[in-house]
Amino acid sequence: MGKRHSKKPGSDGRLVLEQKVVPVRQWVIDKALPFWAGSTVDGAGGFCEELSWGGAPNWKAERRLRVQARQIFSYSLAHELGWCDGLPIARRGLNFMLTKGFMPDGHPGFISLLNPDYSVKDARRDLYDHAFYLLALAWQARIGESRAALALADTIILLLDQNLVAENGGYLEGLPQGDPRNALRRQNPHMHLFEAFMSLYDASGEEKYLHRAGQIFELFKNHFFDENTATITEYFHHDWRPARGTQGQSVEPGHMAEWVWLLRQFTARTSINTRPWADQLYQRLCGYDTLLLRDEMNKNGQVLRATRRLWVQTEMVKAHLAQAENGETDSFRLAAAGIEMLASKFLRPDGTWLDMLGDTGLPVIGPVPTSTFYHIMCMVAESCRVAGLDTVKPKAQIHV
Repeated sequence: MGKRHSKKPGSDGRLVLEQKVVPVRQWVIDKALPFWAGSTVDGAGGFCEELSWGGAPNWKAERRLRVQARQIFSYSLAHELGWCDGLPIARRGLNFMLTKGFMPDGHPGFISLLNPDYSVKDARRDLYDHAFYLLALAWQARIGESRAALALADTIILLLDQNLVAENGGYLEGLPQGDPRNALRRQNPHMHLFEAFMSLYDASGEEKYLHRAGQIFELFKNHFFDENTATITEYFHHDWRPARGTQGQSVEPGHMAEWVWLLRQFTARTSINTRPWADQLYQRLCGYDTLLLRDEMNKNGQVLRATRRLWVQTEMVKAHLAQAENGETDSFRLAAAGIEMLASKFLRPDGTWLDMLGDTGLPVIGPVPTSTFYHIMCMVAESCRVAGLDTVKPKAQIHV
């Protein structure tokens, strides 16, 4: 008998993953990136907030500035991967944010919401929003706008440090502090700051950003992770006690999946072992479902919202990918199955998507949110990386 060649662990799973992600990557390159850089960008360089069900941009909708930041991230990532010439599109988006939404006086930072005519609808400095502004700036720094982007990122961090740092750790929800929307604290803005600080570290190599990510990880261990139920607590009082009632019992599987992936990213940058927490969250998630997660549960596993949004499913694919890299070889297959499901149930041939399935599994007719592209881009890019695909291709020109 000839010598038997041993396979690298997970090689079959990677091959299946590659087979499923390649057509979705091609959909991103050929359809989604050109579509969203074309008719969904106005003359000022800003992206629309949403599409109608039929695919037409809704220019009458109020615009969340963080949606602009998410699109800057998406086109910066596409540029780095060589999927399109995304730098001009991202630059125009950042210029839109700076000219329409940055307030240099009082509390230097970005406002939250614009009217359709670009006037300010809500001047609140929102913590969650600023996590995405930092993410966008990190990726602008990463693809060639380093000095100016990092300087602006540090200005935003100074705003947070001077106005929103809490004595018992983490940040308050936003300014002005008397706003009733600040009554409870949330883990979600901190989770995205965790992502943004790691991205700033990647762009700059400066340890100060990784140190800040480490502070968020301490909050995760001490407050966000509920060891009794292996879930993430969403809402808190100002002293980090879980909120009373249904808010304190709320569990969002999509956020649990995001944490599984983010913990893996933190380990890759620090060598800190985060797997005990990631494993528990992942096992709990797989107990809910491995393919189509519900939007909201409670701590006991009862369904509170039976709908299934697209972004939640993209984050579950990323959780599978993270666990595959942690050595759980069956997670390659689960990630591949998740990608196939997404392609068949959510993605449209024209580069747009269905936002939500109802409790019966049928599509919910409604707007197509621009904000979901951030989740799709990250999932596809991560799938390509973990599958070992050569992601760098000649940049396709997108005419804007």
